[in-house]
Amino acid sequence: MDEKKKNLDDLLSDLGVLEEDLPQVEVREKGAPDKGPKEALEEFLVGLLLHLDPRYSVEVREEGEVLKAEVRGGDLGRLIGKEGRTLKAVEYLANVVLAKRFGGGPRVQMDAADYRKRQEERLKKLAQEAALQVELSRTPLHLPPMRPAERRVIHVLLKNHPRVTTESQGEGEERHVVVYPRELLEGSREGA
Repeated sequence: MDEKKKNLDDLLSDLGVLEEDLPQVEVREKGAPDKGPKEALEEFLVGLLLHLDPRYSVEVREEGEVLKAEVRGGDLGRLIGKEGRTLKAVEYLANVVLAKRFGGGPRVQMDAADYRKRQEERLKKLAQEAALQVELSRTPLHLPPMRPAERRVIHVLLKNHPRVTTESQGEGEERHVVVYPRELLEGSREGA
C-alpha cells in the first residue's frame, strides 16, 4: 500500500498500537493550551512510546522552528522500522498532533539510534562516489530509486560541483537521480 494512502488506523496498526490499547484522551479547548509545543510533544511521544516498549525514553530539544525528538532505549530497530517507515509514521503523527493543537507551530523531526545522521552520511558518500565515477567515465550514472527527501539531498550536495550535475527521472517509486557530466547535460540543453 502506498505510504500516502494510509489512514491513521493503518499507521497506528503499523506501530503495534491496537484500538483497545489506546489511552483515554482528555479533550481541551484549542484556544488556550496550558503547555507549550515542546511539552505537548514530550507528553504525546511518551504516551505513544510506552505502548510500544516501556524501555523507550525521549528527549526533545528546540532548534529554531524545529523540535528534535531523540528516542533512546528499548528496541530502536522496531521503532525505526523498514527503511525508517515507522519512525516517519511517528514523526507524521507528532506533526499532526502539534498542528491540531497549536495551529501549525514548530515542525517535529524524529530520530532514533542516529538513524537520520547515518542516512545523511550514506547519501553524502553515495553522491561523492557517483560524482567521481561520472567525472572519470564521462558517462551518466543512474542512482537507485529514492524518496523525494533523499533525492533532494543528492541534488543539493552536487549542485555546485564543477564537473557534474543532476536531474531526477522516472515516475512514482521508480523516480531516481541521474548524475551527468556537466558539459554533456549543458551541451544537450544548448542544442535543444
